[in-house]
Amino acid sequence: MGADAKTAMKVDMTEAAARRIARIVSNEAGKTALRVSVEGGGCSGFSYKFDLVDTRNDDDVAIEKDGATVLIDDLSLVYMG
Repeated sequence: MGADAKTAMKVDMTEAAARRIARIVSNEAGKTALRVSVEGGGCSGFSYKFDLVDTRNDDDVAIEKDGATVLIDDLSLVYMG
């Protein structure tokens, strides 16, 4: 199964979210995408991180819609479905 099929089953981005993400990213010089990641949080569970970035990693799955790009690494994607 390719990354696009895997993403379609796990994560969806609404049109409103895509517009908002695109607007936020466009206001940050040199940034091209929103990176979402999940980290272990110990006793309090998982921690979700949101960063504006300008590069893609080899293990990123890209979700693109209406001019917005969201990047999620393979490991974090497992916890977002």
